[in-house]
Amino acid sequence: MERVVLPNVLVLVLDRFSWPTVALAVGVGVGSLYEGREMRGATHFLEHMLFRVPGLDVDAAVESLGGEHNAYTQRDSIILIYEALSESAADLVELAYRMYVNDKFEEGDLERERAAVLSELRQSREDPSSRVGELVLRALFGGSDWGDPVGGVPEVVEALSLKDLAEHRAKWFTPDNTMVVLSGGFSDDVVKKAVELFGRLDGKAPSKPTPSAGVGPGVIEEVGDVEGVYYAKALRLQVDAPTSLYALLHGAAFHLEVGAKSILFHTVRDGGVAYSYYVDYDVVGDVAYLAVAVESARGLAAARKAVADALRPREPPPYRLKFYKYTWEKWWRSPINRATAVAEYLFKGGDPGHMEEEFKKAAERGTSWLPPYVAKEAEAAVVPSNH
Repeated sequence: MERVVLPNVLVLVLDRFSWPTVALAVGVGVGSLYEGREMRGATHFLEHMLFRVPGLDVDAAVESLGGEHNAYTQRDSIILIYEALSESAADLVELAYRMYVNDKFEEGDLERERAAVLSELRQSREDPSSRVGELVLRALFGGSDWGDPVGGVPEVVEALSLKDLAEHRAKWFTPDNTMVVLSGGFSDDVVKKAVELFGRLDGKAPSKPTPSAGVGPGVIEEVGDVEGVYYAKALRLQVDAPTSLYALLHGAAFHLEVGAKSILFHTVRDGGVAYSYYVDYDVVGDVAYLAVAVESARGLAAARKAVADALRPREPPPYRLKFYKYTWEKWWRSPINRATAVAEYLFKGGDPGHMEEEFKKAAERGTSWLPPYVAKEAEAAVVPSNH
């Protein structure tokens, strides 16, 4: 991979290999951690509005290039992702640029996307699996930037105006706060197009505030319209090197949840506690966490015991490392997977040229590294009214 810094300080990563498709990831370094409580949800709302370009049907344009697109908001970034036939790569770059620079939002589009965002937030609240994941971070971090949901809160989303979103976009959509990753089959002409277009950008983002990470109550239990018990446990971790810890968390999550011999499959599924589960983690600056959620467990005590067992430090057996290699190589063939992973890794401060090596070494450590990193624990549950 080649990492290029343009004269306007925008970072461009070129990950070229022979493939019939090309992927493009455009990442902007703003997420829920940098919004402020009065703007909680603005970044996610803006992500939706980026696809509303006056005079352009973005969905039809991408499909006409033989491709697909998506976007998502994280705590530290918005990432827009595209993939299309390699022959369409130059047009894909131009389309992504046109979406990036568009600041002509319209009132009708605002209300349509506001309804969509509010629907997403409602689904998260009403889905006990998603809800318990939000609650456990509130139990760990309290009512802080880290404790609030990435997608925002309804009362703020309902109040945001076109002016608010335009100002939020103008503040953070600057070349020094943007990364562009090209992956797969593309030519030198496509690189020239990307340099020409994204090299036009100017401006400078403000210094990012230090996100708040309060101390939560440690335990939150909520009664919901559920038949089983939904349980989650979160660990706040000390951070020495964010990039290295991000790789360790990726490796730990793999061993916890991927495959029929994963730790959670053994402790939760084979143990008869619950059918499904998931792992969540993040690290930004000097704050990090790892969370495990069990969906529709047999009972709260059984779920708590199974998750505690799953989080015991373990070194992976040799066959798991072979499985990791297989999983990585299968996943890494996809340009869109590569572009997305590289963009996320860049926001954690990583060097994409060393990414594969660092993730492999982290996977070799399993979860054996966890104990000295754990600074605080928290748990949450959504339980039925008769529990």
